[in-house]
Formats: sequence, structure tokens, C-alpha cells
Amino acid sequence: MNLRPSSPPAGNRTTGDPAPPVTAEDFAGHVIFAICQASVTPSVGRRAYDRCMQALALGATARMGFRHPAKADAVDRVWRERDRLFRDYAASNDKLGFLSTLPWIGPVTKRILARRLGLLPAPDHRAAA
Repeated sequence: MNLRPSSPPAGNRTTGDPAPPVTAEDFAGHVIFAICQASVTPSVGRRAYDRCMQALALGATARMGFRHPAKADAVDRVWRERDRLFRDYAASNDKLGFLSTLPWIGPVTKRILARRLGLLPAPDHRAAA
């Protein structure tokens, strides 16, 4: 199992585009990153993700690295059930709908996660002149 506790899941490193997950660990990493980023600043979310992944790599619960008990429970569940969740996601004809069934993934977090998984295009942030 390859956990990269110091780096959140990335997209295609050559183009910067989101890359679909190819393993259950990749998929779980994307979901956990989305959970950690929910309702916090990016830097707080990144630190929470790093701590969670370090705890999971040691075989511990995410509560060791996360102060939010409900989010920690969601992270633990995603990690524990990652193989089944990834199989179900890969087999789903409605991948966006499937994301709604994941723990702690609400409407906004679902869209952010969908972009990271390459299901939705990234928003256009160009300023209007």
C-alpha cells in the first residue's frame, strides 16, 4: 500500500488535469482529501489530510490526527471500505450520484470531489474585462 501522507492526491502531473483514480487507495485518498477540505481553509484541510493519512498509514484511526469526530469517523469508514467503495464507484453508471452516497460528502463537496476525479470540468476563473 502506497500512502503519500505529505501530498494530497494529484491529477495528471504533466497536464495538470484531474486524473481518474486507478486504485482503491487513490480513490480513498481523493475522498479523504475532500472530507478534510470541507468547510475549512485549504491550508487547514491539507494539514488535516496529512495527519489523517499518517495515522492511517500507522494502522491507527483518523481521530489521532483529526479533531472533528464526525469527519474522522467518515475518513475511517472510507479507508476501511475503500476496496468496496472503489469497486462500486467504478461499476456505477451514475458516478456523480454515487459520490452523494459517500460519508460526509454533501452537495458542494460532491462537486469539488467530482472535479478532482475528472468527472466535471474545472471552473473557469478568468476575470471578466
